[in-house]
Amino acid sequence: MGINSSEISQINPITALYYSFHTTSVTPTSQPASLLGPAAALEQLLAKGCTLVTKPWVDNHWAMVLWKLAGMVCLDPERESNGRDKRWCWGEVMRQLLYRYERELNSGTRPPLRRISAQDSPASLPMILCISNITWSAAGLTDDGLPIEPFPELEVTDGWYRLRARPDESLARAARRGVLKVGRKIAVAGARLSSERKDPMEILEAYNSTHLVISGNSSHLAPWHAKLGFRHGPCISTMHHLNGDGGAIAAMAIVIIKAYPVAFIEFIEEEDGTKTREGPRNENEENRVNEKWKSRREIEASKLRAEHDKRMSVLEGYADRLERRAGPRFAPGEDDSEPDNIDDLYEELESSAQAAGVVNRITANEAGWLARYIRERSLRGREAISEEIEQELQKTFPPREVRNFRVLVVKDAYSNKRPSHRQAQLTVWDALALSLSEGSKGGAFEAGQRFMVTSLVPTQPNAWMGREESDSEVYLSSRRDSRWTRLK
Repeated sequence: MGINSSEISQINPITALYYSFHTTSVTPTSQPASLLGPAAALEQLLAKGCTLVTKPWVDNHWAMVLWKLAGMVCLDPERESNGRDKRWCWGEVMRQLLYRYERELNSGTRPPLRRISAQDSPASLPMILCISNITWSAAGLTDDGLPIEPFPELEVTDGWYRLRARPDESLARAARRGVLKVGRKIAVAGARLSSERKDPMEILEAYNSTHLVISGNSSHLAPWHAKLGFRHGPCISTMHHLNGDGGAIAAMAIVIIKAYPVAFIEFIEEEDGTKTREGPRNENEENRVNEKWKSRREIEASKLRAEHDKRMSVLEGYADRLERRAGPRFAPGEDDSEPDNIDDLYEELESSAQAAGVVNRITANEAGWLARYIRERSLRGREAISEEIEQELQKTFPPREVRNFRVLVVKDAYSNKRPSHRQAQLTVWDALALSLSEGSKGGAFEAGQRFMVTSLVPTQPNAWMGREESDSEVYLSSRRDSRWTRLK
């Protein structure tokens, strides 16, 4: 009895659980003695002393091992005729299950997806994954009668475990064209873990409530022989690969063709909470606007300080009158306490309409205590005047929200496999805060400089030009978490 390659090629991680071997021998038999499936594998692992093994663990790895072996058999079916090199047999499956047990459970070396679901490694790390399944949403119509295209949900694996993955529109188009299909390996970077629960989860419990969010601009096809799992070094995207709706770009290697001067945009919050933009302005224009704003703010601060000084001067005038009213006999000791009505008297005194009446009707003792109370309040008020004025200015003249930026015209620093016709206008936000080399001025970009840049995003997708057009141009922008590394 030979290997039925056609049947084996139908095996996938879902159907693998329903496949069993009939013998422990590498030679097929026409008289099956028993069914050797996941249950038998669990029993044998426990018999070998693998005390940490569980049924869900065996079911998962049985499916992954059989799917891998099925692919290897279909790739080289002639090798299965040699009993010594045979892979499609019970012994090989058990050997691989034992290897996985020793590596993962006994030695504690956890695979990438298990580390990610437990939140011990960030999902943004570069890695090679394999598509193990694709499911499609149902087609339909919108309320306006427009067709709704089916949208794919990917299932990806690191060779050990599986997670669902939510692609963006650019990856969905690739799936519709058949570029992404089951068995295809993809290099992914900048992914994000989305979970219905905030707490870390074990991978075998996370499948239904957790998925990876991946972007087309940070993913590309990997060769069939690429090793699954985390990869060393960044996953660099090139401009030929980018799409306007392809999401964030994990990393790019660029060379500057031209650098425009620093410009400034001011964001102004309206009464309804919305923000409007003013600008862009060049550096001289921004300096003039800022000086004008500072001048107006200082004038307002002077008015507030004058009002405060006037109020304090009036109260101190009352204190002088009250001290004269109290006379030299007012000399309270350390054990004496102020009258209970001092706060009420002070509030009446602050009202200019009642101030004269208060001074005339209170006793000499109350006048002395009230004068002392005013002096203490005046001293504290002068110490806190700067803070009070600043709080008031925050309401009437809040700090300006201004961001600086530079626009760079860039192209790929490396594009050996497929020369790119594209270049990009890259908006670098907060450029003046970037120190590109020791002792250099902030944002000192120059033509010819090469950089590795992380965390870029596409902008103005409707203005993007085609890939093959001469001098095609696209539009990108940096983010607050973008990092710049100088290349030689």
